Amino acid sequence: MSSQRINALWTIFNHTRCPVAYINHDSYKEWELKEHPFHPAFTYLSETHKSDYLRCYFMHHYGGGYTDLKLTHKSWIPLFEQLRCSNALALGYQEIALGIPHVSGALGDEIRAHHKELIGLCAFIFKKKSRLTESWLSLTHQVLDANLDALQKNPAKHPQDQFGVLFEDNLPSPYPLRWAQILGEIFHPLTYANKSDLLLADIAPIFHSYR
Repeated sequence: MSSQRINALWTIFNHTRCPVAYINHDSYKEWELKEHPFHPAFTYLSETHKSDYLRCYFMHHYGGGYTDLKLTHKSWIPLFEQLRCSNALALGYQEIALGIPHVSGALGDEIRAHHKELIGLCAFIFKKKSRLTESWLSLTHQVLDANLDALQKNPAKHPQDQFGVLFEDNLPSPYPLRWAQILGEIFHPLTYANKSDLLLADIAPIFHSYR
């Protein structure tokens, strides 16, 4: 990790004032439930897509909060209480239109027009095992089911691998998943369809100086 990422991690520990589980290459295994194993495609995913998958898996089976490794300067205690005392299923910061570039066509235009009603992907809190998280995990598994054979034949070779990207050999990657295919392409349409179940709150991290 860079010094900026380490600093960001410490701000999460120090400022959220909540118990924090730092998920890394080893610790994620401790969270796999025997009765609900990770999808068989997991091992073939890029590090980025593994992170995308795990935040979905954790929010459904465990609930609680998630944040990227970005600078955080707020206590999350009142935010947990705000969600707990409501009928909402999730809480997050207000998404920006530029945060939804991956949903195309008329639906994408409609979602971007209503971005102020949606929550962003980098920090949020979810109630566990809700119909919202169940749909999120189910849709994610559908994508992975459809791409399992292709992933087995073309597993990720780079932490940020994505379909068609050019790396050192200047050849397009055969890895079958698009950059946002198992996160933003699912998350934003789903939360848009369930926007009445969302709470907006000041939970956004600092979106600069973290790399």
